[in-house]
Amino acid sequence: MTYRPDFKRITARMYGFLLRLLFTYALVGTLANASLAENRQAWIEVRSPNFIVVTNANEHQGRRTAYQFEMIRAVFRDFFGQTGKSPEPPVTIVAAKDENTLKTLLPEYWAKKGSVHPAGIYLNTADTGANYIGLRLDVSLNQDAYEPFEPVYHEYVHYLTRRMIAHLPLWLVEGFAEFYGNTRMENKNVFVGAPSTSHILLLRQKSLLPLDTLFDVNFSSPYYHEESKASIFYAESWALTHYLIMRDSKEKTHRMTDLLALLAKGVDQKEAAKQTIGDSRPLETELRAYVQKSEFRVASVAPPKIDENGFQVRGLTDAESLAVRADFMAHDHHPDDAKAILEEALKLDPKLSAACESMSFISLQQQNLDQAATSAEQAIALNPQSYWGNYYYAMSLLRAHQSDDDSIAKAQASLRTVVKINPAFAPAYDMLAYALGLPGSHQDLKEAYSMTLWAVQSEPGNIQYRLRAVQLHEQMGDADNAVRTATFATKMAKTPEEQKAAAEALENAQKFQQYKHKVKEFEAAQSSGTVKTSPVAEPGPNLQKPPAFIGNAAI
Repeated sequence: MTYRPDFKRITARMYGFLLRLLFTYALVGTLANASLAENRQAWIEVRSPNFIVVTNANEHQGRRTAYQFEMIRAVFRDFFGQTGKSPEPPVTIVAAKDENTLKTLLPEYWAKKGSVHPAGIYLNTADTGANYIGLRLDVSLNQDAYEPFEPVYHEYVHYLTRRMIAHLPLWLVEGFAEFYGNTRMENKNVFVGAPSTSHILLLRQKSLLPLDTLFDVNFSSPYYHEESKASIFYAESWALTHYLIMRDSKEKTHRMTDLLALLAKGVDQKEAAKQTIGDSRPLETELRAYVQKSEFRVASVAPPKIDENGFQVRGLTDAESLAVRADFMAHDHHPDDAKAILEEALKLDPKLSAACESMSFISLQQQNLDQAATSAEQAIALNPQSYWGNYYYAMSLLRAHQSDDDSIAKAQASLRTVVKINPAFAPAYDMLAYALGLPGSHQDLKEAYSMTLWAVQSEPGNIQYRLRAVQLHEQMGDADNAVRTATFATKMAKTPEEQKAAAEALENAQKFQQYKHKVKEFEAAQSSGTVKTSPVAEPGPNLQKPPAFIGNAAI
């Protein structure tokens, strides 16, 4: 199937770029709390296998939203050959029926005149594993050449990538997100690879980056940070990914998947590219010719089988709907507004566990650890199966009482409850590994490492879990594996913060390895009677602290 782009249409990419720019602005304005709390519209919940849709629209729209996101997820996973069930925490979608509803949830985008009003937003809190999507449903879900939710799909694909792949170069991370972010669903037909008109226009107006330059771009590069240069990076990343996937489809080859396999083994990306997708010089020539074409192939994909009849629908009480929206706002950096709404929800229903969970989360954000523990205990008392309550309780204890055996024991017990209730919740495995690695009577390094392996398996692209493994290797005296894991972490690192953390972990691991070698040399020399002095003092493991809220990975 081919597609001739309509250059008169506003496109998703341009919209997505503006939205990404807005994310960098300081959040301003305050919410009219009363307008949200007094908004007594009926809200419903639609549960599909991987999403929870909370909406004040009708049931049909709620089901349709859940179905569309299930489709995006299934199509992306199918490309990587992952067609079986994958246990992962559901993503909550707050689907506003109109602009006024979304405005109460995202006041910062309406606070300034002339600001772009988004049709959707994706929130990911890496420290807690919480994932929220906010959508406005009065914008069409199926427009012909413009997808208003492209930025949301883009960020959701990033989330899926982290859960499936340990390491990808930045051009491929963004290329996949742009490629699948433009997936179209029309009458339950799925079209993958719909071209972005704004990308094509830009690539025809500007010179393409040399592929060697594109391959070298990272989070510190001007081509990623500077507005004037970032646009060409995103556009070319999309174009190259589009070309490679469609070339494989047309020629019945698997060069792209071969590239991914080599990258997963830690092969340098330029060498991996040379062995699979081709040398950079001829590939550049092919890409230029591809961009200049007036037609672009779009793959028609058989819709995955999704049982809509299995979606569960229920009405929400006013207190429940307020609690969900408040938690969304708390994760979007509106703790004071969220707290006021939660207080209103608790007046309506003092036994609402979810509201207490959110109160605990806000207190953790604000480093009020005693209050965080109190709110978490309230949530657990109201609902012993509250995995958020148990997780926040453990977090508050570990951050406040790292050297207290009793507190550590309570934290470990709560985290074991979390993984029992929700076996797919990777952050709990990571925190349990941390707690089990702390000195004291409850230390169990073997089990701690086992928990880290579970976390890595659940989310291979999370560098924090690799750094935890480095720490545990050092604690267990395994210097060689500490260096090996830290080296891989440096290849995974994307942001400057991650790069710094991985570099420090590698440096510490190498020092520990050098120490172990000196000990071995000393012992050999001592056994031969040639030396009697002691080796240098052993460096201690660099214990990682539990993560701080919000957005600061534990490093």
